[in-house]
Amino acid sequence: MGTLESYLPPDLTTKTITQLVLSLELPVPTTVERLQVSAAFHSIYLITFPASSTSGIPARRNRDGSVTLVLRVSGRQLPGIKTRNEVGVMKWVRENTKIPVPAVIRYDDTESNMVGHEFTLLEKVPGVSVDQIYSTLSQDARTRLVNQLVDYLCELRSHPWRDGFVGGLAIHGTEVAAGPPIEENFWQVPDLDRYWGGLGETLESLNPTREVGFSNNVEFIVGSLDRYIHAIQKHPSLNPFRDMIPRLQAFMNIIQAPTNAKELNRVTYVLAHKDLHFGNVMCDPDHPDCPITAILDWEFSGVVPAPRWNPPRAFLWNTKTSPEDKAEQSRMENVFQAVCQERGLGKMLDEMRLSPRQESMQTVVNHIRAIVEVCPRGQAQDHVGQWRKVAEAGMEDFGV
Repeated sequence: MGTLESYLPPDLTTKTITQLVLSLELPVPTTVERLQVSAAFHSIYLITFPASSTSGIPARRNRDGSVTLVLRVSGRQLPGIKTRNEVGVMKWVRENTKIPVPAVIRYDDTESNMVGHEFTLLEKVPGVSVDQIYSTLSQDARTRLVNQLVDYLCELRSHPWRDGFVGGLAIHGTEVAAGPPIEENFWQVPDLDRYWGGLGETLESLNPTREVGFSNNVEFIVGSLDRYIHAIQKHPSLNPFRDMIPRLQAFMNIIQAPTNAKELNRVTYVLAHKDLHFGNVMCDPDHPDCPITAILDWEFSGVVPAPRWNPPRAFLWNTKTSPEDKAEQSRMENVFQAVCQERGLGKMLDEMRLSPRQESMQTVVNHIRAIVEVCPRGQAQDHVGQWRKVAEAGMEDFGV
């Protein structure tokens, strides 16, 4: 069994990174700098190339003509799927919208390279993340940021996935294709060792990771519940919930009935970032309007029903956790609502809301997921009984 540290990205020497860069047919860098940032899935390095040798690097230049790239070396928590999804989504966004995202210069979704880990090598975008300067921004500047983000949401909404699709956008060579869904709350490789050791489980057996995604909202809900039922059947800590399995199976059958499925699938499917807090929004603080320069960290993005575009309620959060900061996020959410109404985007807001029956269905899956997540970890034992009651009440709305 590996330690948690064994799954994290390694500390790499300048020599190792230089060897990687040369293996990618890029010039010798002048400097390599490790960024001391808190990143759960990556170690991050800035690699600068001299102006005299940057003609073949498709990235923006620094003022002196040099080029700086960002190397993100991945941990082993979600092998393959996370890198392919992020590169696929970023390529699609760059080709189909005007949303600013860094160019992907090179990537490897395997460990068969000089650093022995997956990596992405990205263009370095100018500016700083909004969370770093949020407290210095005027109310007008904050409202301008909201307007820019509304522009981006409108762009994504202008490319609806009309046939119905829930999943990621995997990269295969140079082509973007339908891929499996990916969520930050998925079971990861360290969890298999720590909480599922000896039970023979895999990422695929515990997570709804169908290779080409799911065809609609109900199908994804059913696929998720199928994995949760499997977990309840297998993990000893979930034994108290095994009597729920027949009801869950009956619930799955009911929501798949043609009449119910038609109603429950009446949603708009959109590509969503899903973690659009201000730490992932870059801006130019030296410009009077503080314009957004890039949206970062698309690895958990995917095509989802529009009401699930912001599942952890990260949108407009400044990444601080004090009561005042959470109140400020709520205030900014109200600004967002007002901006949308002023711009005649009430329909977009409506599409972000669940109908009562969709709400009941989502309530069931959310609370069963919560139970399955925390019990194997030995957490929140004082809450799981109430979560069960809420899930059961949601099923009762469907006569189960």
